[in-house]
Amino acid sequence: MSTLQQHVLAEVSSRPINVERILYPRSVAVIGASEDTRKFGGRICKAVVHHRFGGAFFPINPARDEIFGVPVRRHISEVETPVDLALVAVPARQLPEVIRDCGEAGVGACVVITARMEEFDEAGAALQENLVELARRYGMRLIGPNCMGLVNVHHRLALSSTATLTSFPEFRKGGVGLVSQSGGLLGALLALAHTHGVGFSSLVTVGNQADLGLCDFLEYLVEDPATTTICLYVEAFKDAARFRALALKAREKGKPVLVVKAGRTAAGQTLARSHTASLAGTYEAFAALAEAAGVLVLDEPGSMILAAGFLDKSRARLRPGQSAISVLGSSGGGSAVIADRLALADIPLGQWRQETREKLEAHYLSRHIHNPIDLGNRKSNQGFSALAETIDAIAEDPETGIVSYLFTPQPMMRETAETILAAWRRGEKPFLVIADLADYVPEVRSLLVDSGIPVVSRVDDALRIFSAVKRWLAQPRREAAAPEAGGRIPPRLPALPAGQLTEPETKALLAAYGIRVNREARAENVEAALSLAETFRYPVVLKGVSREAIHKSDLGLVHLGLEDEAALRRAFAALTQEGARFREFGIVVAEQVGAGEPVTEVVLGCRHDAEYGPLVLVGFGGIHVEYIRDFAVALAPLSPADARSLVEKLRLYPLLDGARNRPRADVEALVEALVHLSWLAHDLGPRLLELDVNPILVGAAGKGAVAVDGRATLALPLHPSSPASIIKR
Repeated sequence: MSTLQQHVLAEVSSRPINVERILYPRSVAVIGASEDTRKFGGRICKAVVHHRFGGAFFPINPARDEIFGVPVRRHISEVETPVDLALVAVPARQLPEVIRDCGEAGVGACVVITARMEEFDEAGAALQENLVELARRYGMRLIGPNCMGLVNVHHRLALSSTATLTSFPEFRKGGVGLVSQSGGLLGALLALAHTHGVGFSSLVTVGNQADLGLCDFLEYLVEDPATTTICLYVEAFKDAARFRALALKAREKGKPVLVVKAGRTAAGQTLARSHTASLAGTYEAFAALAEAAGVLVLDEPGSMILAAGFLDKSRARLRPGQSAISVLGSSGGGSAVIADRLALADIPLGQWRQETREKLEAHYLSRHIHNPIDLGNRKSNQGFSALAETIDAIAEDPETGIVSYLFTPQPMMRETAETILAAWRRGEKPFLVIADLADYVPEVRSLLVDSGIPVVSRVDDALRIFSAVKRWLAQPRREAAAPEAGGRIPPRLPALPAGQLTEPETKALLAAYGIRVNREARAENVEAALSLAETFRYPVVLKGVSREAIHKSDLGLVHLGLEDEAALRRAFAALTQEGARFREFGIVVAEQVGAGEPVTEVVLGCRHDAEYGPLVLVGFGGIHVEYIRDFAVALAPLSPADARSLVEKLRLYPLLDGARNRPRADVEALVEALVHLSWLAHDLGPRLLELDVNPILVGAAGKGAVAVDGRATLALPLHPSSPASIIKR
């Protein structure tokens, strides 16, 4: 290594390159450069040249003198100045040597396209780990491997192997930043965005995130003045807590964060032992995190980009609380369908004021003035002045949040488009044109797109945009406030074993956290059971208890409403017979809660997610909760206000709030139990795999909420002598 190289290496090692310099490099090298666009290196070099990168560009290839008119270096060490960013597109076996060479040459960061690493097999994982160690030795950062590179539109940097980069002459500049764990999506989203007039700031694919990852680039985009709206395609987070903090910071800065998260369904998951675990999966945990951080979750990447483009262009025109849509349509049938779709999606239509209706009466009969408005119902053919006056009247109505124009094939398309554009330019409300035109008169669609007005082709995309805007305009959401710690720490936890807990053990844990449970005791024989029944007072409940019995009701191990001695003796005999199937078995007598009084069965639950941490769940349904599927999930711990908000999200919440002449339930007691359970989940952390309180019986106002059944699974035993090792506040 030369003296100059040693000096450069020492300087780079002391000051690793930052993300801003990676996205705004002064110099770029492509190792594995080619003119063959069937190869990664060929497509990348063509894209760099095609988009006229303004910095220094160094193709590296030992067998070529020139690539796409650019002089070639045979080795990275031949480059006269240190390279900020090198893209590596070589076979896996060459990677250690190439990364070492880049480090010795003082390269700031490497984008590694090569795949078949950690995502492929153990050998690939070992190679990936070796690459990271090599890079760190030289103070060099890595993006990837198994990625498709990055693009900075404002720097004219097209350092990606996606084939669509050269399919259009210029980038559309804008404020949408994208970070994606999928490389293949990059090309499709670039093409979609270009067709719909969405302008990007930067696009980054992070692949395996061996070194720099999604949150590193998200952190940059949050601060980047060229980025107004952020899009993420996520498969898994390396640091969910960091993501949440960055999303909250973006919200404070007024930058929407839109996310598509893969792995939404439970396909491939093992059968859960509890209702909570089966309902509150990893995707539900992510959704809870997104809710807490104000992130807008969409269900597919294309619509995410279109929604981001709309927000980028229209954010200055949007007003908090004004998300109602006003639709003008050149098709009566199309407008009727949109009205139905908006209603089904719970997206409000603007209710125009009387003064607006009076303006419209100049051109429409009163019975035809409704939202959506069918433009074909004008009283007479009054030309484009009537169309302009219609748009202006509706756009100026205070109840209109967004003006949407359904554009279908019709005569005088260009004149119509120009009238829409003129109204958009002179007004203050955001517009969205649904250009349902297929390939008909493409020059009109191009006129709309090139003008900068937001355009989509499908009603589905419009609905997703409206939904995202509605959620964004509900911002800023409160950041969850943790409850006071005072009185939450149990003085002593019960000693509990690892694995499946029995109902009495679970209730002991709940009681330690101040959650009210019904009285119960184990009965060694029928005489002891009779004595307990007298103490608790009939009617009572008899249960068979075993660690092997997860769903006791399904196994016939629960006898409710035992009114007298004879009923109790019969139930005890039946349970004794059933218990012979289990290795360890006991019979418990419990007081029956709410006998003869109105109660509502509610499920509470919590579990620890390896990626997102402790979660809590509340839902309706008792043993039928998975069929009713009326539940809400949040990250723990919860403040009382957040717990109440979670309960109020339930579809059946009116049943607790006195609907249809029902007595109002003790919601305050339910909220208190949910807060205490959230602290239990928070304190035990990964020791607690899952816990169900099913059901907790919520009585009428002032009667309280009582947990009458529960089960839990611990990863590690709890020792009452050392609660401080569990509880960290």
